[in-house]
Amino acid sequence: MEINLSIPAIEKLLDYAASGIGSIAGPYLAPWKARQEAKSKLIAAEGDANILTLQAKAQAQARDMLISQDTNVTGELTIASAVEQRIQFQEQKRQINIKSVVQQAADQLGDKEVTDSEPDHDWTARFFNEVQDVSSEEMQSLWAKVLAGEVQRPGSTSIRTLGILKNLDRNTAQLFRKFCSVCMFCTLDANHILDARVPSLGGNAASNTLKSYDLDFSALNRLNESGLIIPDYNSWLDYTVLSINSNDEPQFDRLPMTFNFQDRRWMLIRDVQHGQKKDIKVHGVAMTLSAIELSKVIELQPMENFSQALSKYFRDQKLIMTEVTS
Repeated sequence: MEINLSIPAIEKLLDYAASGIGSIAGPYLAPWKARQEAKSKLIAAEGDANILTLQAKAQAQARDMLISQDTNVTGELTIASAVEQRIQFQEQKRQINIKSVVQQAADQLGDKEVTDSEPDHDWTARFFNEVQDVSSEEMQSLWAKVLAGEVQRPGSTSIRTLGILKNLDRNTAQLFRKFCSVCMFCTLDANHILDARVPSLGGNAASNTLKSYDLDFSALNRLNESGLIIPDYNSWLDYTVLSINSNDEPQFDRLPMTFNFQDRRWMLIRDVQHGQKKDIKVHGVAMTLSAIELSKVIELQPMENFSQALSKYFRDQKLIMTEVTS
């Protein structure tokens, strides 16, 4: 029988950091390597200078040659020193970036406990190789949430998604946050999202239906190019609803589909007396699988104007957004 032991999340975070930082040990040796190369250049340059001195005693024109060669040697040594300093600065900055992200992840994990499982070393290698060059405080916060999430739920963020996160700039990240804030998440449970889309409210998002919410065609293209939404801006998902007959008795001819919106759980309910079809297709802009993974660590912002518009959109179809409280 397999026994899953729980350990403090902080200890597991240290396992992830040790695994990942070890994968980028090479770059941390760069300053030492640069110093060794600089010393080699210095020894070679001194040797060349000695030879030229001997030649200068034997040749009348050696002075010009010596000055010229000495200038070149000095230039080479100056360049080597500058390169070494730049490498040292870059590696120090990378260490600061890694330390910041790990510390933020530790703050988020707090006193939680997690299952004691072996880190995916390919994942940690990719994560720390990418995060070492992330200097923006806002982006570091996002990377820290991804790391903390992976410590708690191994496999929650794929290596493919890390590649998308690597190329995500601050402005696109802010746009994605807004997208997540107006998104309907069809979930199997707390950790499994089956579908995520922003309803186009009866229109077509490709025709700027969502422009009032800063999600015009240009913004959607930006999200699409970043690998966060699918190219079809008017795809749909069938939301089965709870039907209520004329006697106000619920009929579960099919299980109702619930969804999360603004961090609250909802269900669509309607009265069958209106005689409309039971299949409800919600058209809109859908997230990619990688975007769904990232959405789990995004902090939503209030979007009251869209919330009201979404509720009205469903009311026009004789549907009521009903919050699920249990």
